[in-house]
Amino acid sequence: MARVRLVAMVIGAVVAVGACGDDITGPHPLVEAEARLFDAMNRDDYESAGTLVGELWELHDAEPENGRNTFLLGAASLWWLAEAERPGTNGLQVLAQAIPLILESFFDVILNDEENAAGASALLGAFLFETGFDQAQGSALVDSAAAWVPEVGLFQQMHIRRFAAADDTVTASAIEAGFQFWEVCGGGPVDRDNPDFTAYVQPPTESMPQGFCWGSSRVPHGFEGSWLIFGDLLVKGGQLDPARRAYLNARLGQNYDLWKHKDQLESRLTEDLAARYASYANRDFTQWASIGVPVVSCTQCHASQF
Repeated sequence: MARVRLVAMVIGAVVAVGACGDDITGPHPLVEAEARLFDAMNRDDYESAGTLVGELWELHDAEPENGRNTFLLGAASLWWLAEAERPGTNGLQVLAQAIPLILESFFDVILNDEENAAGASALLGAFLFETGFDQAQGSALVDSAAAWVPEVGLFQQMHIRRFAAADDTVTASAIEAGFQFWEVCGGGPVDRDNPDFTAYVQPPTESMPQGFCWGSSRVPHGFEGSWLIFGDLLVKGGQLDPARRAYLNARLGQNYDLWKHKDQLESRLTEDLAARYASYANRDFTQWASIGVPVVSCTQCHASQF
């Protein structure tokens, strides 16, 4: 199940990215299926992931040219795969069913649906890169998403490179992508030595892609989750003071107190960050401190406390 582990957290952005496409309204079965998918992610209801994939597949079978549905089918399948190491999950069954749906759905969207193509490129690229299936093509797809929708692609440029060694230039590239992501969000420069984001913070919004930066009803904790990931990357790069400021930035989010993974962020602020950084010197990467919340994927940015 190593490749499932590598995919974990790929889709912290799945709903935010998807929201860059068409908003479906009216009496259509996809409206209800999409709402159930978002609600399941917000509630960390992973047990429903397989059922939701099945519902979206049936809708796709009935309407194969509906690009939004095809995108959501790929996204739900990626969530299902990314958290397949949860207790009680038949990981082999998930692998066998999810991977073909991910590949077929996202390729279809990229080729045929301009509205959702940027999101599909970002997520398929992340999947290909992190699983090791085709890192060159995966990186190219993420780069194309960054040119298309910077708020989406820059985040993934940061995120897909988080498993590199601390002293690898890939880690430095991930950190720089993170700074560029926040500069796009804030609309101004971010100090590399003291990335205090207080002056830039905006409230959550339903407008996309801005909601990818600040959070939305579908991705209530995109702001908090992204700062946690970026702070962890800064620690990995040995930039401990900027990392602590990044963690403090997460507290600026208007939805912070409702974030399910707030305790992860708070623990970083009381942790010995030098010891965390030292873990990356271990030749055994399984002993490295995690980047972001271990095991979960979408819930890192989607899940609230209920």
